[in-house]
Amino acid sequence: MSHCLGSSPHASELQWIYSTGPQQPAPRCVTCGKAFKKLWSLHEHNKIVHGYAEKKFSCEICEKKFYTMAHVRKHMVAHTKDMPFTCETCGKSFKRSMSLKVHSLQHSGEKPFKCENCNERFQYKYQLRSHMSIHIGHKQFMCQWCGKDFNMKQYFDEHMKTHTGEKPYICEICGKSFTSRPNMKRHRRTHTGEKPYPCDVCGQRFRFSNMLKAHKEKCFRVSNPLASDTTNPANNGGGLSAPQGAPSPHSLSLPLLHPLPPPPHLPPPPPLFPAGRVNSNN
Repeated sequence: MSHCLGSSPHASELQWIYSTGPQQPAPRCVTCGKAFKKLWSLHEHNKIVHGYAEKKFSCEICEKKFYTMAHVRKHMVAHTKDMPFTCETCGKSFKRSMSLKVHSLQHSGEKPFKCENCNERFQYKYQLRSHMSIHIGHKQFMCQWCGKDFNMKQYFDEHMKTHTGEKPYICEICGKSFTSRPNMKRHRRTHTGEKPYPCDVCGQRFRFSNMLKAHKEKCFRVSNPLASDTTNPANNGGGLSAPQGAPSPHSLSLPLLHPLPPPPHLPPPPPLFPAGRVNSNN
């Protein structure tokens, strides 16, 4: 049986396969004469060295292309010499240790930068600087339509949509559109029934924060009926409690005509009615 070997790049492979004898010679490239221990090494050599393969793998740093990923890893050594600091999580390398430290925050989720005014924490320093503009009152984004100014660009961009009429945030349930994502989320609760704001006094839940605020004021008055009076000396007789058995001010539709005298260190309250009217009732 005869085979045409020719001068193709695979000729050396075919020669090695069809060679006979107890000791087969090592596969050798017919183009350059290089010998290999394994046939697959010769096959890769023919593809890579002699141009019979496509360079599909590229270096992420310099974008140089290679035939195999192994060659990319070998090439990366040249870069890591200039960038000795390598991330243990993803393998990315950096020239400076500080760059690696900042990069590692992406994996750890750590937020080392804290606002001294409100204790809110941030992952990066530029985020803290942007946040600090809220406290120092520096508002660098001004609307040329109405003169309103903002301390953050995202708020400024959302405000501008009120003038342009742009409403890019669409409710996927009813199709209604909104100028901002928070407004769309609040609207969506009318469909889903979601109530993310619980009252910490009675446990009742509400869809919107303003509804919770109004409810908590009512809830506080119910659980502390005298709380509003104790803060005002004129409402509780100068801070002294009423005698036992006396009618409560909350049970009367008219003010008390004879309040208890105030303590000596406070001035007397003004009369509730003219003296003549009080005497006439007696």
